[in-house]
Amino acid sequence: MMQQYSVAKNVEIINAIIEIEAGAHEMMENAEREKEGLPKKIAEILEGYRASQQKFASETIESVRLEQESAAKRKTEQIFGEFGQKLEKLKKITDEHMALWVDEIYAYIVAPTEF
Repeated sequence: MMQQYSVAKNVEIINAIIEIEAGAHEMMENAEREKEGLPKKIAEILEGYRASQQKFASETIESVRLEQESAAKRKTEQIFGEFGQKLEKLKKITDEHMALWVDEIYAYIVAPTEF
């Protein structure tokens, strides 16, 4: 059995083919525009990533710097505290023995020459 196509049916098929081709042509144009804009889009994404990484690195460096400064300050305070304690011990020993040392030095230097 052979089907008979009418002119109207043929026109309808041709119109559908033209619409499909027009849609495909529009899709190709859109793809071409997107392709042309792709390097710019990639550059923008990379710039955003670079800026984000730079901000992260700067914040990390600042955090480490503050931690190191704090540790150095604590260590300096500890050293000065220990130094102060040792200086106080030395001062106490000096105060306790000063009179004896003066007498010994006097006896050693001056006493043998006295007549």
